[in-house]
Amino acid sequence: MPNNLELKKILSYDDVAKFPAGDDQEGLVDVTTYDTSIVTTYLKEDMLEITGEIIYVRNSLAARLAAVNKKLKELGLRLKVVYGYRHPEVQERYFLKRRNDIKLQFPHFTDNQIDRYTHNFVAVPDVAGHPAAAAVDLTVIDANGDDLDMGSPIADYADPSKITTFTDGLTDVQTENRRILHDLMVASEFAPFYGEWWHFSYGDREWAAFYNKKALYGAIKFKN
Repeated sequence: MPNNLELKKILSYDDVAKFPAGDDQEGLVDVTTYDTSIVTTYLKEDMLEITGEIIYVRNSLAARLAAVNKKLKELGLRLKVVYGYRHPEVQERYFLKRRNDIKLQFPHFTDNQIDRYTHNFVAVPDVAGHPAAAAVDLTVIDANGDDLDMGSPIADYADPSKITTFTDGLTDVQTENRRILHDLMVASEFAPFYGEWWHFSYGDREWAAFYNKKALYGAIKFKN
């Protein structure tokens, strides 16, 4: 079975659910642990009460992000991470809210259809990477600290056609900027989610499905 680097498929819930969650107990660390020049800023404030302003990820992710940032700095660029670990209860809250909206929009859908359709916008909690501290949302900034032009801001769903990684209608500059981020993240063994150009993971169920490997991590509840 070829991995998804060849297929370039936006993985569905069913694709990901085939791969069981891992049980590695690797700890969580500040995303800047191995490189303090990585810029962090929360795009959403939903984790501030739980983790404060620190963005947490699994230790292996932090090390791999440092490797990506090192390559970017050779180009005069840096990573900006806007999301990492998300508490499972926060993920559940997001999912149920969107699920309820979709149920009202498509009253003829079965429960399974609603779940799978909702997954296109908010991951079903049992397969989501953020609650496993195994996923990050990020972009690239230039020497002035400005975001590179990726064709759309992170998590801007106003025009859904702009957020998929290989969408049509991008300029040459936007396409190249996405390529730089994609290729460096893949070189450090991250799995891109092609439904959102900014979302990458390592060790979660989506990563397992992308590379046809065994998942390393499952959801974890944050402890101070």
